[in-house]
Amino acid sequence: MEQDTLVVDGFVFPSYKEAQIAIKEQKNIEVIRTQTADSDGEAMYELYVKLLERNMFKTVVGFSYLYELRRLLTDELGYDEQKLPRVALPKRMEYDTVSEINQGVLESKVQQLMLIKKRMTIVITALIFMVVAMFVIAAINPNVGYINTENKIINKYEVWQQELEQREKAVQEKEAELGIQK
Repeated sequence: MEQDTLVVDGFVFPSYKEAQIAIKEQKNIEVIRTQTADSDGEAMYELYVKLLERNMFKTVVGFSYLYELRRLLTDELGYDEQKLPRVALPKRMEYDTVSEINQGVLESKVQQLMLIKKRMTIVITALIFMVVAMFVIAAINPNVGYINTENKIINKYEVWQQELEQREKAVQEKEAELGIQK
């Protein structure tokens, strides 16, 4: 989007939508100026009050015209500035605000995402702790699995050896009974 499409009456607007609203306000201001060119002070005062009551302007283009009218009323037509109605600027542009319903939905989604983030942080922390613990165990006792297997095998061979010795003893007794010599 070109920067020129966002410029209205010397003001650069952040969005195309705002620029379009400012263009409409600028056209309305031109119509008002042509219709009130020969108006007296009372008509200008009424125009100023009606524009404020109806909240006709939403952009800085319209507010600058209201300021211009206010200066005309105070400086040239002699109105007391304290008695003139004041221009209330909006907190934010109506067309840029998120509706309260959408805002509530967005807030609930943010809360859900924060809860998910908290849970994920806990899970990731637990997993990191387990991995570190596994490395510590592996570093402190690197042969735990091998030692247990080796002990089982040694115990099995000891049992076999005892059985063999008992059989050998039985065979030697039988030989002695029968009188067989080696």
